[in-house]
Amino acid sequence: MTEPADEKGQKRRRRKRSKPELEAENRLLRKWRSTEGTVSVVNTVLKFGAFVLIARYGYLAIDALAGQKTVADIGLNLLSDIKISTAAAWTLAGGGILYGRRQRKLKKDTIERLSSRIKDLERRIDPGRTSSQLTERGDTREEDR
Repeated sequence: MTEPADEKGQKRRRRKRSKPELEAENRLLRKWRSTEGTVSVVNTVLKFGAFVLIARYGYLAIDALAGQKTVADIGLNLLSDIKISTAAAWTLAGGGILYGRRQRKLKKDTIERLSSRIKDLERRIDPGRTSSQLTERGDTREEDR
């Protein structure tokens, strides 16, 4: 670890702290660490407690409706006529296409952003290097297709 420097560039020596200062800092760090641990446990309990409550209320809702003919039952019968697997397949396919296009755009944007830096670094390492003649976005040139 390097020592901090002053305005003249000379290294400053750190002042040695007294025993009471070190003990006070130690107490503060212990208290902070204890508080940090408590907050971490509370955060975890809240997360998983929420999941438990959701599951409990879902169970109670199903238990209250068990064996009764309800509007929900009629709605489920109507929905069961629709092929859920087909709708899910189309939804997933559409989502996959949108995700792929977005990732492709992000990749091309990154290539465009970094291409000048890469060319500069390659020129420094090997000035005689030939170019692949790709576009700034990493695409093949139209005349090469």
